[in-house]
Amino acid sequence: MQQKPETPGIALRAQTALARRVYAAPQTKLRVIPLGGLSEVGMNMTAFEYGNDIIVVDAGGLFPSDQMPGIDLVIPDITYLLENRHKVRAIIFTHGHEDHVSAIPYIYPRLQGIPLYGLPLTAALIEAKFKEHDIKASVSVVKARSRLIFGVFKIDLFTLTHTIPDNVGLAIDTPEGLIAYTTDWKFDHTPIWGEPSDYAKLISMSEQGVLLHMNDSTNAEIPGYTISERVVSMDIEKIFREKAAGRIIMSSFASNINRIQIAINLSAKYGRKVAVSGRSMERNVNVCLKLGYVNAPKDIFVDIRSIANIPPSQLTIISTGSQGEEYSALVRMASGEHRQVKLTKGDTVIISASRIPGNEHAIHETIDNLFRQGAEVVYGGELDIHTSGHAKQEELKMMIAMLKPKYFIPIHGEYRMLKAHAKIALQMGVPGANIFVGENGSVFEVEKGQARWAEKIQANYVMIDGLGIGDVGNIVLRDRQAMAQEGIFMVILTVDKRKGTLISSPDIISRGFVYMRDAKGLIIKARHEIKQLFDRHSKNSPLDWEYVKRALRDDLVKFLYEYTQRQPMIIPVVIEV
Repeated sequence: MQQKPETPGIALRAQTALARRVYAAPQTKLRVIPLGGLSEVGMNMTAFEYGNDIIVVDAGGLFPSDQMPGIDLVIPDITYLLENRHKVRAIIFTHGHEDHVSAIPYIYPRLQGIPLYGLPLTAALIEAKFKEHDIKASVSVVKARSRLIFGVFKIDLFTLTHTIPDNVGLAIDTPEGLIAYTTDWKFDHTPIWGEPSDYAKLISMSEQGVLLHMNDSTNAEIPGYTISERVVSMDIEKIFREKAAGRIIMSSFASNINRIQIAINLSAKYGRKVAVSGRSMERNVNVCLKLGYVNAPKDIFVDIRSIANIPPSQLTIISTGSQGEEYSALVRMASGEHRQVKLTKGDTVIISASRIPGNEHAIHETIDNLFRQGAEVVYGGELDIHTSGHAKQEELKMMIAMLKPKYFIPIHGEYRMLKAHAKIALQMGVPGANIFVGENGSVFEVEKGQARWAEKIQANYVMIDGLGIGDVGNIVLRDRQAMAQEGIFMVILTVDKRKGTLISSPDIISRGFVYMRDAKGLIIKARHEIKQLFDRHSKNSPLDWEYVKRALRDDLVKFLYEYTQRQPMIIPVVIEV
């Protein structure tokens, strides 16, 4: 008996079902996907994918540059995670610095239900952010030397020294091999708080065999070793000893818990009370006191609102604003706008922080204004009042020598830093073909031990502007830059709806372009030019006002540039009556 042939429709459905099963089959490749932190210092976020499992490490933000007017924060693009939401098992945080956690209040609501993991201080800092954003979520607390298992991924957390307690590296065991993920670390044998880096774990990873090492590139251009926090403490103590007659204002990153502890220790030693200024600094100090990560004598803290009656020689103020951030406590002191702190001669300001690229102008302006207020400012020079939390070249060499990885990806840095780090890896014996310098969105794949760059996924900057998330793109930024640099020239045309003719002389509004009272000649010529242009472009029938506005804009650009050598943003407005 002959079998009845399938109809085309049935055959097509069968092929579709087969294709769906093939598509749904787990991929047997390890995929490493940096969503941020490659080409910038900040915005650190990396996804690791194998088959039906994805784990994510960190969710940091980036300080906006001078070329991003009005932007509050830049965060990673999580489009890939949203498209693969069913695979995402967890987000693990290495530590509590802003460039590793500040994006999570904006990202978590879109990935709601994803488990979050961090050490005690990291978890507390993230939960404080959630509270500020009215997000009901918690972070599962884990410890260093603990193991997390998510699908095929087995993750060991191990201690690495940094400028904040509870900083860890990750040993990520995958079906393809072991990944060593070491971001934000230095080798400090005498840390202010906690244990030195876990050298035993690093050696045991090397003995197991490291498939891939992903390593911090922040200081890859700087020779030598990073100095210890103990050295910083000794040099800051010289200032406390020599400036005993006046107030000491110490500004650092709010998340630099080591530096906060140094300020408290020295204040206690020299009989000073401590006041804290700046919302993020107050939040972090309170969290650390509650968890026991900051040690402070009883009654050493005073409210910033109660410092008026404390003698200058008995007061230390720990402040935000080391990067010259607008509205920060130190910037308000520098401009004379801080309600409780009015700087005077005899005050000493210590800026104990490195300069994040892009913030130099704001920092220099703040220092200038501090001097203008009469304060003495210590921000570098002969004294080591700051040390980086990131390894320099010799430490990077030591780390690579210990781990002996097969493949190497430099992370956490601007592109030139990644390239400098790649050279170090080459010097330490990693073959050039096994060193992969990528950018955000570059997908690194390993299959059966062989690695390559695969496709590149979407990984744009997502701008935070007030309550808006991602609604400001490059076009909006270009418009803002144009308005900031060249100003606005608005032309308002009132026209007869039926006749299509001007009812009155064009109104002109100028902001940031020319001061109209001082440019009457230009305004008169512009009005005359606009009338002629309008008459020429409005002859078409039927009238197309969008065409008229576009033509007016193009012609006015040429006219205004001829007279002023400037190109303001031109906005024609047509009102029909």
